Amino acid sequence: MSPKRVLILGGGFAGIHAAKYLTALLGSRTDVEVELISEENYFVFQPLLPEVAAGGIAATHVVNPIRELVPKARFRCCRIVEVDSANRQVLVAQGEGLEFVALPYDHLVFCLGKVTNFASMPGVAEHALAMKDLGDAFKLRNHVIRCLELADIEANPDNKAALLSFVVAGGGFSGVETVGELHELVTRSLKYFPRIAPSEVVFKLVHSQDRILPEMPDGLGAAAKRILEARGIGMVLKARVKAASRERVYLGDGSHIATRTFVCTVGNAPNPVARQAMAQGGLVEAETNGKKMGLFLTDATLECVDHPGYWAVGDCAAIPNPNGPGFCPPTAQFAIRQAKTCAKNVLARIDGRPMQPFRFKALGMLASLGQRSAVAQLMGVELSGFVAWFMWRTIYLSKLPGFVRRVRVALDWTLDLFFPRDITQMQLFRTDRLQVNHYEVGEVIVQQGQVGRELYMIIRGEVEVVVPGPPGAPEVVVARLGAREVFGEKALLQATKRTATVRATGAVDVLVMSRGDLRSLVGQFPVLDDYFAKLLRERYPSTFTQAQDLGTLLSDAEPRMRAEGPDSASAR
Repeated sequence: MSPKRVLILGGGFAGIHAAKYLTALLGSRTDVEVELISEENYFVFQPLLPEVAAGGIAATHVVNPIRELVPKARFRCCRIVEVDSANRQVLVAQGEGLEFVALPYDHLVFCLGKVTNFASMPGVAEHALAMKDLGDAFKLRNHVIRCLELADIEANPDNKAALLSFVVAGGGFSGVETVGELHELVTRSLKYFPRIAPSEVVFKLVHSQDRILPEMPDGLGAAAKRILEARGIGMVLKARVKAASRERVYLGDGSHIATRTFVCTVGNAPNPVARQAMAQGGLVEAETNGKKMGLFLTDATLECVDHPGYWAVGDCAAIPNPNGPGFCPPTAQFAIRQAKTCAKNVLARIDGRPMQPFRFKALGMLASLGQRSAVAQLMGVELSGFVAWFMWRTIYLSKLPGFVRRVRVALDWTLDLFFPRDITQMQLFRTDRLQVNHYEVGEVIVQQGQVGRELYMIIRGEVEVVVPGPPGAPEVVVARLGAREVFGEKALLQATKRTATVRATGAVDVLVMSRGDLRSLVGQFPVLDDYFAKLLRERYPSTFTQAQDLGTLLSDAEPRMRAEGPDSASAR
């Protein structure tokens, strides 16, 4: 008999520990296969991200290769497209996203977490810095150093004030820890910038509630507020971010804050794959006060309600709280214990044994405030200041996976006690999104069978569009395109496989544009919308109607792949 296949979606705390515990329980058994799917090949220890952003810890010291953490599970580094529950398979985009592969499963474990979504706040997606993953932390650190460099030579007082104003939105754990660590980075770096006075630097924490750290007891939230305010960090409470521009953050009361550094730690949304699985697969979505939560509703065994073989763990799941009403909090300590219970129950379901309910009581909560201070609640005892900071570092160091990583982080912390922060700015991020590719005669630009991801504009040269001929016959050239002509638009819009190959007939320069690039240009220049809409109707009158506009077609986050018959123009 074929082995049972267990697919685990997501490489965060929940996914990693679910795969780790399940493979440990299986031991040498070969009747169950475990496969973990993640878009990144590393696991990020998120509690330490603010310290990475502040330069207290090296970026590579808080990540572990997933293959190293779960060596007994098969790992697939790819993007999850959708869950086809009708056929019990998951569609993924492999390689560079040019190949769709269907992965069958008997049991599916959702460990997807949440994604950043700033759609309700105009301009925030374009101008705010997030604090979600390793790239966000690295980008934030370099941005802050860049602001200090610019402020040091800025003559205009208004521009200098904006460069030295740092605004963080969100008074939860992530926002509080981020503003505390950024304050330490900036204040410890000012000695290298003689033209910046400490009084010129402004920090503000914007929070929608009347107190920060609402997850913690009132006393600890008040203590954290006192500590941060004593350093000069301003509290803007009972205020919501309404919008953002390059130089301002606009609040709901009509006021604004001039700044060139805006960090937004709010605006989380359900993972699109989770949304799709609930909408199309019939998986039950949790509700609170009659409002949909975007989370999988599970029973006490972590199995999705009314759907045997489907499981949900961590931030994407609404799991009954074993300690009282409501659902479990979306914290790492709960996710790790949920993953362990889920692994046991998956195997119990496969073996036909009784399953056990999830039971766990939180051991405590900790929040670092930077500059050797923190607040903590451990086993009912509330601590603040240096003692809480010492406990914070001790506990998280012990939780960090891998002995080598723990040694490196401990060394980083030790050196940080005696030496200044590194203010090297590393510009590793591509600023120009469009790119020009050069091809020589005979080189393939678009390969038949690839999934359409880019639009191509010929700057100079000529290409030919070819399709396979009848069996035993040579390929057929169906079109030749020259300068100022475009191709690849249909497959890009529909996310279909290309049914023709495009090849250079000589030296060719091609401007390559992604879906996001095209969406941005079309949104800014209606004439481009009109041009491409007309082009689509002329080339594919049976597919694109007069009523369709390009903006609507591009607004689909991830169009579903559809089977298409041969089309002589589909390479376009």
